Amino acid sequence: MKKYLNFIIIMFLIISFYNTSTSTQIKNTNIENFVIYQISPTISNQITTSYLKTSNSYNSTISPIANKYNLDSYIIITTENIANEIKPSTFISWKESLGYKIKIVNTTDSLIQDQSGNDLPAKIRNFLREYYPTWGIKYLLIIGDHETIPMRYCYPDPQNHRFDIFDWTSGEVPTDYYYADLSSADLESWDSDRDGYYGEYNQDHPDFLAEIYVGRIPINNASRIIYTLDKIVNFEQDKSSWKNNALNAGAFFYFNNEENYYNTMDGAVLSHYIEQDLMDNWIISHYSEQEGLEISEYNWPSISQEAFINDWKNNKYSIVNWQGHGWTNRVARKVWINDDGDDIPEGNEISWPSLITRGSNLDDDYPSIVTAVSCYVGCPEPDPTSIGNLGIDLLTDPSFGAAIGVIASARSPYGSSNWPNTPGGSDQIIYEFNKNLIINSESVGEALYNSKYFCNFNYGWDHNAEYLDMYTFNLFGDPSLLLNGTIDNQPPNTPVITGPIKGKTKEFYNFTISTTDTDNDSVYYWIEWFEGCSDVYWDGPYQSGFVITRNNSWGNRGDYTISVKAKDIHGAESNWATLEITMPKTKHINTPIFNFLEKHSHLFLLLRQLLEIY
Repeated sequence: MKKYLNFIIIMFLIISFYNTSTSTQIKNTNIENFVIYQISPTISNQITTSYLKTSNSYNSTISPIANKYNLDSYIIITTENIANEIKPSTFISWKESLGYKIKIVNTTDSLIQDQSGNDLPAKIRNFLREYYPTWGIKYLLIIGDHETIPMRYCYPDPQNHRFDIFDWTSGEVPTDYYYADLSSADLESWDSDRDGYYGEYNQDHPDFLAEIYVGRIPINNASRIIYTLDKIVNFEQDKSSWKNNALNAGAFFYFNNEENYYNTMDGAVLSHYIEQDLMDNWIISHYSEQEGLEISEYNWPSISQEAFINDWKNNKYSIVNWQGHGWTNRVARKVWINDDGDDIPEGNEISWPSLITRGSNLDDDYPSIVTAVSCYVGCPEPDPTSIGNLGIDLLTDPSFGAAIGVIASARSPYGSSNWPNTPGGSDQIIYEFNKNLIINSESVGEALYNSKYFCNFNYGWDHNAEYLDMYTFNLFGDPSLLLNGTIDNQPPNTPVITGPIKGKTKEFYNFTISTTDTDNDSVYYWIEWFEGCSDVYWDGPYQSGFVITRNNSWGNRGDYTISVKAKDIHGAESNWATLEITMPKTKHINTPIFNFLEKHSHLFLLLRQLLEIY
């Protein structure tokens, strides 16, 4: 059975020219493009979608990465020049102190260049596919801009192969998801129809299950890269209470009956549900649209650029979520300022005040994890008509760097017009991201890729917009970044082993193993059943204090030492714990008197009394 909903492309092209020193708008030309793609020609104003693939549950606890291997390898892929220039940063030594095994691989290294593939992205992906299982790669940080280390351009609409970066109707969507979903070769997944156009809906078959988590510092400037890396270290070393502060701002995407067509779509709805469901006991500041002929149902302080920017700059927020129409250098509010009497919001009746621009007066004293439900804020390519890229500069520009990580759309995302009653789309991805980050304590990279996989699996649409939303949201920043920070990581305590100390050969015996971790980190166990045991791997992860049971048998008589150590998720290892067990030789008594007593057991009590055993 098909159910129908409207889903809307959230975009507004804003061509603006600013005096960056004064933030004064010089010229502003609005080019309005509001589109609902109509899939079912028989249903007026509606779009066919398959209903939920599973239930409407919001549970998004997903751990898609296998844990058989030692998952503490962190790969940096960059150029040789950048690799040499970033050595003064404290980032690598900091991550190593947390237990990560850092490997830097240059794009010119034979590890990449000797791979098959007709371009650099294909070679990089084939390198990752070959080495992620044996190296235990969990995180990948790409350092370099879109030309130096390209994202993969995907084409979710198989009927639209037109490439025109700053025409939102063109088909290409740049994504780093290509480096995260490694389960199958290109010709079996990302380009399974083998036409050279990757990621086409219903023609190619990525499974969206991330084998590794990917982030990017999307610039080549060495000083800005070092600034960004050191800023990440400072953020992670800070475990202060401001990490439970959030700033949310929602502008309108569409008004009720706009152009005699749309339903109300208020960005503040997403902020409201994030606050209500996920931010219990947080300190929250929030803004909604309170000007014009249609105002937000959330009676929050009135949204404006001055209020939003001053609040962000003058206070401390670990998370900033905003929703509003955007472009590479600007995000706008939307205000219905007057009506000609027909009660229909129309283009000439709507104004577009700025919410944030590249010229906004921000600083990096307390940088935030930023999510932007806005078109083109995460565009990796420079716009020749504007100065700067909002998402890139918030992360990397020392004069503007109010972000520690940016989750933003490279192109124009799609949202459900009746979210959350009809889940899915861009709002769902950002909601699940916040949930994974706050409730599930996942790293920024885990939170993003797990949220996208969860939404694709549970709330997919029968339309190429489903794939576009998977591709368009990328992470600018460190994928291993933890919201609450981590300092002075302590190893787990020495494990406790309990079980028998004597047994018979070829019989299985159960042993319980447990430990606690001072930092309450999850732990893995390395279990050696005897000296020289070869069938050993890191078993886990398990919650601190959780008791596991394992069994073993020994084929030969003798004395054996069971050895166990624990390791936390950062790689810090405990001392060894041991337990001795013996498989003694069994003595068999075979004399006529004992054979007789075995057949006449009632005489054994008398014999015991005679021999004065008691």
